Amino acid sequence: MKKVLKITGITLLVIIVILFTIPFVFKGKIIKLVKAEINKSINARVDFADIDISLLRRFPRVSVSIEKIQVIGNGQFSSDTLLSSKSIDAALNLMSVIKGDKMTIYSVAVNEPRIHAIIAKDGAVNWDITKPDTTTQTTTEAEPFNLELKNYSINDGYVSYVDSSGGMSAEVSGLQHEGSGDFTSDNFTLSTKTTADAVTYIMGSIPYLANTKTSIDADIQIDNKISKYTFKTDEIKLNELKVSTEGFFQLVNDSTYNMDIKFNA
Repeated sequence: MKKVLKITGITLLVIIVILFTIPFVFKGKIIKLVKAEINKSINARVDFADIDISLLRRFPRVSVSIEKIQVIGNGQFSSDTLLSSKSIDAALNLMSVIKGDKMTIYSVAVNEPRIHAIIAKDGAVNWDITKPDTTTQTTTEAEPFNLELKNYSINDGYVSYVDSSGGMSAEVSGLQHEGSGDFTSDNFTLSTKTTADAVTYIMGSIPYLANTKTSIDADIQIDNKISKYTFKTDEIKLNELKVSTEGFFQLVNDSTYNMDIKFNA
């Protein structure tokens, strides 16, 4: 019996040692993967303090935390921070990280993000940071989508939107948001829950919302092929006012959009 207990104890010790060492073995690979993906698609200054990797925190999933992220624009927006966040935490499938052909992400949590979206007087936008696709178009079938995300959340977020060309601005603080859906599909339903401590919306110097407490539960039909988002909500709370809405929003290009939204109080 003592021998069995001794062997069991040694086995457990070996397993614990492995769980502690595996993250360090793959940390370099994951950091390189993250930076490579960013550099392939982003035309901006992107920086983060560190990446923490653990197998024990959410075993058997890999827990990855990117600390103190900053995304700063280029050109006329070189002094503006588009995005900063205390951390981004993700739970990943270990084998998908090792194989590298398809990454499965169970969840992503963006903690204390601050987003500053700007449209300059000349119509330029600070979020136009994706690099153009320089790959040669062929008639062959496109490769399948290689990133699977199951759900995401935003915790204690802040969003500022300033449109200098249209005389419009908006501000959201204390933002809590979560969503889930089949992100691998071109067409899917995104189920969301959103609350905000204060929402302010100003157009033409007229405040239509001023520090308004808001909550929205919405199912959004997403068509990625034409960048169209169709939604219907039974209840939106603006302080004590309850309204319902339906309509769509479609992104035509980086600075042009179509939308048709109806409200009922």
